[in-house]
Amino acid sequence: MAIIAANLAFYLTGGAGNALPAASLGGDISNTAFTDNTLQNLFANVSPAEALAGSVKYRALSFKNLAAETAYAAVLYISQETSSADTTVAIAFDSTGTQSVVDEDTAPVGLSFSTPLSLAAGIALGDIAASGVARIWFKRTTSAGAVQASDSGKVTITVGSAP
Repeated sequence: MAIIAANLAFYLTGGAGNALPAASLGGDISNTAFTDNTLQNLFANVSPAEALAGSVKYRALSFKNLAAETAYAAVLYISQETSSADTTVAIAFDSTGTQSVVDEDTAPVGLSFSTPLSLAAGIALGDIAASGVARIWFKRTTSAGAVQASDSGKVTITVGSAP
């Protein structure tokens, strides 16, 4: 049986009861799916002070395989970079999936953030077993002097079928 898109979902982190993207800072997976997959719903709007000074913010989501089969050779990449020239989003795979940070301004330790803009350059997540989870960290950087703009971007995960 094939894995379908409905079997693959992002969930907030920050504890089983967390329903707030702003508190999705790692730790335990939440019971709340991240269903409105837009950048603005993962990160709050940039305040005027942050736009003037520049800002770096972090979030963690758990990618969960809800299928009864293994999702083989999962790969994560940024299929559409942010639309604003004043922001970028980078991603990192937390292979332990246990790290958390105290606030959105604190970087997770030991992760390598990158901006892979194609499947070929993507981050290999490996095989994700049925009901398995992979932890993904997001880093939004806003340049100092950023102008107000509507912003969007897209992250894609591909999975394969049984080898």
